[in-house]
Parts: sequence; C-alpha cells; structure tokens
Amino acid sequence: MRFAESAVNSLLRPAPWLSVYALALLGADADAQIVNGPICEWSPAAVTGGRGPGLIVGADMLLPDGHRPDYGVHIRFNGGIGAVADFEAVRDAYPEAAVLDCRGRAVASPGFVNAHEHAAFSYAFPDPNLNPGYAHRDEWRLGLAGKVQLPSPQPHYYDPGDPESTAILVAVELRHLLGGATAIAGTGGVPGVIRNINRHVREGDPALYDAEADVSTFPFSVRVVEDLADECAGGPAHRFPPPDGELAFMAYVPHVGEGRRSSCAARAEVARYLQRVQRRDRRHSLVHGVAADREDYAAMRELDVTLVWSPRSNLALYGQTVDIAGAVEQGVRVALSTDWSPSGSFNMREEVSCARQVAELADAALPGEALWRMATVNGAYALGLEDRFGAIEPGLRADLMLVRYAGGDAYEAVLTATDEDILATWIDGRPVLLSGLLDGALSERNCVALEGVAPTVCGVFDAFGLSEERFGDYLEGIVPLNNPGGQASCGLAAGR
Repeated sequence: MRFAESAVNSLLRPAPWLSVYALALLGADADAQIVNGPICEWSPAAVTGGRGPGLIVGADMLLPDGHRPDYGVHIRFNGGIGAVADFEAVRDAYPEAAVLDCRGRAVASPGFVNAHEHAAFSYAFPDPNLNPGYAHRDEWRLGLAGKVQLPSPQPHYYDPGDPESTAILVAVELRHLLGGATAIAGTGGVPGVIRNINRHVREGDPALYDAEADVSTFPFSVRVVEDLADECAGGPAHRFPPPDGELAFMAYVPHVGEGRRSSCAARAEVARYLQRVQRRDRRHSLVHGVAADREDYAAMRELDVTLVWSPRSNLALYGQTVDIAGAVEQGVRVALSTDWSPSGSFNMREEVSCARQVAELADAALPGEALWRMATVNGAYALGLEDRFGAIEPGLRADLMLVRYAGGDAYEAVLTATDEDILATWIDGRPVLLSGLLDGALSERNCVALEGVAPTVCGVFDAFGLSEERFGDYLEGIVPLNNPGGQASCGLAAGR
C-alpha cells in the first residue's frame, strides 16, 4: 500500500475540494480553481463577510420516509444538517451557500451505522481452523467440548507513540469507510477517521469515542457454558452477578445467545436477558441472538429490543444464523453489523450481500429499502443515537455518502456501490473520501490518493504523522482496504 502522490503533487491535481467551512470563506475567489465535473455541477459560495453559508448538495435523497428525487440537503459549516427539502427550495433558503448539484446522477444517503464491530481485532484474516461446527462461542474461545480453540488476534489499541498499531487501525477504519460506514460501535479505533461509539471507561476515551453506548462483550460471564453446566443438567438455576454499572442514560448493547438454538447455555442467555429487559429502564439491543426463537422475537418486538445481526460471522462459526423470516414476521427491528474480520464481513456492503442471500434462502427476501434501513436508521436506533446520526434530517450530524446513480432502485445503488462509485463521504460535514470525478478547489485538509483505491482520502494521514513508506510497511499481511476475497464464507452451502 503506497501513496500515489506526494502532498506537493496533490496540490496540482484537481481531485480535492473544499470542506464546508473553507467553501464559505473562499466564496467566488475559488471560481477560477473549480472546473465542473462530469457528474456534479459546482457553484461557489458567495462572499459573506466571514459568515459561513455552508454547502448544498442536490441529488436523489434517501430519507427516513422514502426516496426523494431532486432534493437538496444543506450541510452547515459546523457539520450539522440544516434544511432538507426540494432542491430549489433549499437553494432559495440559502442563496449564499456553495452548491454541488448532482441531481439525476447521484444518490445521497446517511452513512451506514455498523452497530457491532471489534475494531481492535478486525485486521486479521479468518483462522485456517475456522469452521461452522461450534454450538456456543465458549467452544471456539476456550476449546470446550473437544472443539478446536480459535486463537483471538492480538488487539491493537490507539497509542500515539505506537505507529504500527496506529497504521493498522487507520487501515481498519478506511476499509469500513470504503464499505459505506461512517460509524462503528465497539472497542478500538483511532480518533478523527470514522465515528467511533463505545462506553467511556479509560482516560482518552472521550477523544476516541465521540458518542457513547454501553457495549458489552460478556454480559453474563467469560465462561457461560461452564457456569451453566449444572443448570443445563437439571440442577438449580445459576445466578449471575448483575452487570457492572447501571448506565440507564445510554443504550445497552450486549452479546446474547451467541450459539445454536440446540445450546442450552445460549438459550438460557436469551431467556435471562429478555427477563432483565422487562424493567424497560433504557434502550436495549441484542447482539447475535442466534439462539432466539419466534417466541423470543415476539417479546423483543413488545419490549422494543433491536436485534443486531451478523449473518456471515454466525454462519462461519455456528452453521446457523437468526431465523430472519421469523424475526421479520414478528416485527423485530433488525440492524446489520460486521462483528469482526476473523469470522465476519470485511465491510457493511459485504454484510448486506450476505444478509440478502440468507433471506432469499429462507424465503424471506428483503427488498433494498429494508436492507438499507437495517444498515442505517436501525443501527443508530440500536445504539440509542438516532437523534445524532443515521438519517438525513435537520439537526442531525452530516454523516453522509454520495454515490453515482444511473437510475433504477436508488437503495440498490447505495447498497451495491463499489469504491469507484463513491463521489464523497462526509463525517460531521467534513469530507473524508472524495472522488477524482468531482473536480474542485484546494481543501484545507490534504487529500491523498492511495494505490488501488478510487476515492482520495482527506485529512487523515497528516493527523497521525504517517508517511507513505511507514503506512505501507505496517500493512503487510492484514485485511486489505477494498478486497473482500479473503473473508469467511457466507456459509450457504447445502446442508448448513
């Protein structure tokens, strides 16, 4: 992996364009530097005496209430979303704003919200011993029941003094960005690339996790199968200690029922969790839930529990995943997530593809809009953060993607886009990915082209002091940025 151009050469290339704030300041003076691209037409911001008029993007737009052609979204200079309405109405409301008019040629969507990922571990390829023969996750974690233990990759946590871990974590987050995500929930990551979500428990966490959810990997214990052995043999019920810290102000998002429906331990986890949820003291979600059945789904619907679904990882480890037909029939809210690279999808678009295959095999075909909701608004809801991001709505943060659109199903255009289809990705109104198809003026953030990656990456490498040589040197043997070829199988062979 190498940078294709130096910072000096990138100034001569017409690919980067301005952040919202810089657009507001340059105004008409940028006119000579900007050439309209083949997809989007550009109008610079008016000079406003230091005020920040922001940026209007015109496109087919995917909103919570449906697909809206010829719409506009106003991205405020502070990174929030302003007006969302008919394009001409937005332009009339903000006549001094810069305009990127891609109507009829692009579709705008909120970025995907990956509701469950172990980013600290998610650089590694699947272990050669990975197989779908485990009944509960304790079996592959601990080597129980005579099963082969799968070693967990060495985690990488952000340390400004550790350039190797920094480079690996940056690569993990860029991989997810290229796959459509703008937010990841789970342990690990680096500040300033993708939006990270987790509970603040260490010094430095507030800088890394700019939104919080109570994400729990072991809500019961680290050895559930052993703890429940007597109970599952007909003995007295085991009592688990209560979870650490009752943080009712944030959503609770634990791993529950991660094992086959034939596993007594996995079934017992689901029963205990749904009993606890009856307190209705905060937002609750349930990660994996492979062992849940249709009665559980009915309870989840009644108790407003979101099912966070990782079909590829479930199938790769257990040979089963959730009864998606039953969950949909019972009206359960479902959010998609990638889990981690050792058994799951390398990015959210690959997870969508696997989910679609699973649903079709179960005679529960999910239309593009349903899958899109699982990847966006439902993910934000699972984390209790739907008032922050996950939709294009006034007042939310501008975490958006813009992809090429040639007509047809706009949801499918977003779900199946390749990195060559990406025109722009914003997080908090700041462009992180930009296509060379959008000719533009200079950005105050350096945009760099990576070999084999279509969009340029803006404002990332300088922040970590990564040179082209050092970044590439640290990425040998890890999951690549945009090649899913080494990920686990979706597990749909006959007999699974």
